[in-house]
Amino acid sequence: MVTTVQHTFRKEAVHALHKAKQVNHAVLLSYSRRIASLDPLSFFNYGAKKYKGKRFFWSEPGSELTIVGLGTEAVFQSKEKNEQRYHDVFEQWERFKKTAFHIHEEEQAQHSAIGPVLFGGFSFNPSEERGDEWNGFEEGLFFIPSLMLTKTADGDYVTVNQWVGEADQAEDVLERLKSFSEAFTVSSLTYEDYPALTKAEELDVENWLEAIKTATNEMKENQYDKVVLAREVLLSYDGPIPIESVLNKLLTDQTTSYIFASEQGNKCFIGASPERLIKKAGKNVMSSCLAGSIKRGENEQEDERLGWELLHDEKNLMEHDFVVKMIHGAFLSSCHDVEKPAGPQLYKTKNVQHLYTPIVGRLKTSASLFDLIEKLHPTPALGGAPQKKAVEVIAELEPMTRGWYAAPIGWIDSRENGEFAVAIRSGLIEGNEARLFAGCGIVEDSDPQSEYEETQIKLKPMISALGGERL
Repeated sequence: MVTTVQHTFRKEAVHALHKAKQVNHAVLLSYSRRIASLDPLSFFNYGAKKYKGKRFFWSEPGSELTIVGLGTEAVFQSKEKNEQRYHDVFEQWERFKKTAFHIHEEEQAQHSAIGPVLFGGFSFNPSEERGDEWNGFEEGLFFIPSLMLTKTADGDYVTVNQWVGEADQAEDVLERLKSFSEAFTVSSLTYEDYPALTKAEELDVENWLEAIKTATNEMKENQYDKVVLAREVLLSYDGPIPIESVLNKLLTDQTTSYIFASEQGNKCFIGASPERLIKKAGKNVMSSCLAGSIKRGENEQEDERLGWELLHDEKNLMEHDFVVKMIHGAFLSSCHDVEKPAGPQLYKTKNVQHLYTPIVGRLKTSASLFDLIEKLHPTPALGGAPQKKAVEVIAELEPMTRGWYAAPIGWIDSRENGEFAVAIRSGLIEGNEARLFAGCGIVEDSDPQSEYEETQIKLKPMISALGGERL
């Protein structure tokens, strides 16, 4: 557990330095303070020069919590091609917390996402042979930032994370941390215009449509119940794509979604996901069953009619039920006091409305947030059913490599509070190119053309955020 203190900064610095001497290596000292309101995208842009390629952005639906991480003070990763990757990251995090120290003001003591916070994500399928576009995005990759902004409903906080060693002096360490937390100057952000779109390619559409036909035939032979098949679109521009402008558009338009971005070198994985995988606050955990979808209406009357159709559509209800049963089962194995509604309701984003069922519980002492991530990923909404068979089918039939698409991405703090979304409605940006991904659930009576049209709707948030029109 990360050691924290509420009153005496110097005492905690001395404690940290003493620990460094005991273990004979540097320890991490995390210093947090409350600051005046700061625009998170301006802070993200501030890091573009010094921390380019090492930035992370996260915003909850409604922007109730926004976190921006700059730099990589500590890295936790796993290259394991199996489910050992969850345990690898968890073990590294647990060992790290034993020699990490957090200095904060008393008023900040109860806030989540302040102090040492771990950002990152996992790949969809660690066994997948993926393309070079995903180089740098490991099977499990997390980091603690050098500098972090946490924006909450109660105020804004900045956290500085730095390594200190036994030779350091407490007064020098404290002065250095305080100075660093006050030294940066964030200018108001002027958003760059988008470069001109020169080419838009829908990749391997015929192969994707053929994959749906193959899958429906195999399901009619009772080989499996459902599989999610995704496709990709490649957009090319005549200049570099401005990441801050894309994030700003997503924050403005997709207010009911998780807005995220993770940079690895010259690549940025970015998106606006409506789907929470898991959230933990104290002992309470919650997940969102989100499967089955239909477009939004042109007016309120049409929107209500389409929503009613979705709530009574047999195919979509069957898709949704696969997800509810799987997530409910995972919660029953890891939680007490599990609750779920009797039936789904509607969850509406700007472009799509989904069937939605929340599930809540209290995590058992023997379980961790990473345990639940392992049990839940991939849900039938992103993989299929049965889970293992669906992942094998995706690797065999899908004409693309998923990398981090449709995989868990999020954060966890030193008190084990955290949240992970499923990285859908997303794209991988590199220079003047953007690869966008969209998938849909295939069951035995799925129609390839209808599924194609569904992916067109799901591509709209990212295409719009990139300044493009519907393909």
